[in-house]
Amino acid sequence: MTPPKKRLKREVPFLEAHEKMYGVRVVERDLASQKVQSVLCMFCAAFGREDDPRGSSRRRARTKKLKYWGGPTFRTDNYTAHLTMQHPSRWREYQEMSSEQKLSYFNAVQALPKANGKTRKSQGNEQATSEQNSVYLQPSEGQESTEDEAPLSVPASPELETTECASDADVPVAVESIPLVPVATMESPVVGAVSPASEAPVEAQIDGKVLTFLLDRDVVDVALGDVLFRAEDADKGAGNELVAFESTLDEWDSEDQQKSDGTAEVRAVVRSAELFHRVVELLAADLSFDQTAAIVQAQTTTGIRGNRFVTRLARVAVGANLQDLGRVMQRSWAFSLSLHSVDRRQRGEKDPRVFIDVRVRVFCSGKMEIFHLLTLPVEDGGDPGTTGEIMFETMSTFLQSIHKRWQQKVIGCSSEIMQQGTDSTSNGVASAVARSITRRVEQQALPGFVHVPSARPALDALMQWFFDSVLFTDGAKWHSNLIRLSAYLQRLIVTGNAEELSAASVTACPHVSDLTWLKVTEIARWFDNARVPIQRLLARRKASVAPSLAWWLDLKTVLVVGSMAMKTRSGLQAGYATLLSLQPQRISMLRLALAGEVGVEGPLPAFQRAALRDQNRSGQMIGSQDGMFAVRPHAVVAFLRGMSSWAAELFDGLSAQERQKLIVDAADRLLELVLRLHTVAEELEERGSSNNTSLSSFPPVLPDQVAGLHPVDFQEVVRMYRPRLIETYSDAKLAAIESQHQELRTAASSEAAVQQFLALNAENPAASFSERWEPLRDRWNLLADFCGGLATVFPTPNDKKPVAMATSTATWSHRTFSDFALEARLQCQQFATLQALEGRNTCR
Repeated sequence: MTPPKKRLKREVPFLEAHEKMYGVRVVERDLASQKVQSVLCMFCAAFGREDDPRGSSRRRARTKKLKYWGGPTFRTDNYTAHLTMQHPSRWREYQEMSSEQKLSYFNAVQALPKANGKTRKSQGNEQATSEQNSVYLQPSEGQESTEDEAPLSVPASPELETTECASDADVPVAVESIPLVPVATMESPVVGAVSPASEAPVEAQIDGKVLTFLLDRDVVDVALGDVLFRAEDADKGAGNELVAFESTLDEWDSEDQQKSDGTAEVRAVVRSAELFHRVVELLAADLSFDQTAAIVQAQTTTGIRGNRFVTRLARVAVGANLQDLGRVMQRSWAFSLSLHSVDRRQRGEKDPRVFIDVRVRVFCSGKMEIFHLLTLPVEDGGDPGTTGEIMFETMSTFLQSIHKRWQQKVIGCSSEIMQQGTDSTSNGVASAVARSITRRVEQQALPGFVHVPSARPALDALMQWFFDSVLFTDGAKWHSNLIRLSAYLQRLIVTGNAEELSAASVTACPHVSDLTWLKVTEIARWFDNARVPIQRLLARRKASVAPSLAWWLDLKTVLVVGSMAMKTRSGLQAGYATLLSLQPQRISMLRLALAGEVGVEGPLPAFQRAALRDQNRSGQMIGSQDGMFAVRPHAVVAFLRGMSSWAAELFDGLSAQERQKLIVDAADRLLELVLRLHTVAEELEERGSSNNTSLSSFPPVLPDQVAGLHPVDFQEVVRMYRPRLIETYSDAKLAAIESQHQELRTAASSEAAVQQFLALNAENPAASFSERWEPLRDRWNLLADFCGGLATVFPTPNDKKPVAMATSTATWSHRTFSDFALEARLQCQQFATLQALEGRNTCR
């Protein structure tokens, strides 16, 4: 019988940035294509290998043999595994260097190719294409890995095979023939071990319901096997009897093996459903692998030891999630990506552990859903552009493994990078990395792609600046008065000496520890509500901590401005307000409202700006630093006195000098705030533009808006997104979408029930997209699904759903761009949701 053809090995191209990041050099290229064929470890070339870091129980002789990696697959985890084991101290030092130091570190070292000019992996197509069904073996106790660290090939038939591999020593070591497992029962490379023949039968240890998941080959080999692979998970041990990754290919059907595209090629079998779901529940609660193993072992009598079984069960859950997510994406005509920065430091850690969470926003089964895809660590050092490039390649590889044509469907990318309590340096790096990733996604996407930067982080940063300008001006005098007054009131309340407060039912004074603008606004609200009894108490006791009149007016200003900003911030995340007004317009509305309250004029023409810059602060107009906005002093007075009746009394009680200072300080702060709000709105609009599409020209998606769209305009929208639509819809369905739009327009003008519903729809900005379309789906389901794909562009309140604050325990030098323990916990949190979407009831 003719042996089956073997599939070509998947390529992972070499990135030039890896030379600096991992201390490797290209030593061989293909003459025709200039593709990299071999790279050299410069640590081996410069220093040789270090002593075995595992201790004196096993000494390894130093060797001068150099480490080469051959193409076409250049995996970064292979670099880090070698550097960590063979050059631990030098590798740690190298990672702490600056980019400039890394560039010149190996300048004096010559990078020479192998003596024969080829690495073993490039010596023929037979070896390059024999790696489809492979098992990654760990070296034995007395033997190091092969020089090229290639996986041991497993033939398609259950024949024996003899393989030679070169050890790290100068003398090659022969490996005895190994009885290999038939393809039909072979475990996946991500499992990394063949179950020992001496293990007891499964049924003797585990008694329960069996679960089976069919997974595509790329989900197993690429997502689990490459991106999320950890060498330590390849050890043999407990857990093999619980989980098996088996090939579904017919070992005797050569045509089946030749023509398989990887669909449903792997069967993951879990032989204890109860144990599997218990592990998923515990990991979803943010327990570590060790904690989960300890709890499970204490609650069951399976006799399993260690935590390897948790890792194996977690791989099944992650694989099942990715398979289901891939199906959801395939059924949807469009989806969007969402980038969020999250600080996942553990409790007690001072330094931030900032990750960029990549999520997929998709409209499926009549609901807008957001699913976690991958989390990528952000390192403060290094070039953000290079880091973003590597992160994009990792994300792209991951997406490609679950949906091969994702570039033809991605329609937008939103980003929310800065968050309260996160280090500003890490925020800056994360923001730059996110922009780099978004640019690369845009380059891969079809026309019509839109970037939607979230306005909330920018608004938070701007409002924090405004509040800090009040808190810490004049040597933080205002903040010091707030601290002293708060402490004084707390002491009096505790000792029962605050009769005025008790009579007004004021029983507690807020602690002033969190100085974020949202918290300070609430503190200012408390002092404003309790102002009368507080002033009576301070007057009766003649307290020296009594604030000045200007202090109270500043507090009222902070409260008024903060309250306006809180309403805007709430509108940016409540319901689908972003679809009605769009985020840049919401910021502009806040700017206009604030300018109207204070009497700010602008933006001013150029000739007025120049005149304002030349005059002093006591003129008829007070201008911003660039002269774009200005306000008249009497308008500032009207604003301060108009905040409340008691504010007017306090202002009238100030001296002339105090009034002038208060007017100028308030004008400067408010003008700068208005100017910055104007700048933020412009930047958001600019960043939200891509190709020929911008946020301001994005098609309407809500039913009352769509019903008012002219048929010709709607047909133009369909035409614009047709390249994406034909990936999912037939020509007949596209025609049906246009027909349903015309039917909705007719019903909106002739049916009273539809008219009333659309009118109520327009008056309820807090309603979600799903709530707006659900009553109409029975008649216009295809139209609703089409609009749902468009609506994935916009952030929703559900964007926060998968972001349980799971922490990371991985060490940067020992990981690539993935942390499987963290990924497992995040994926387990959405396991039940994805199972329900696919109509399965595997959960208890």
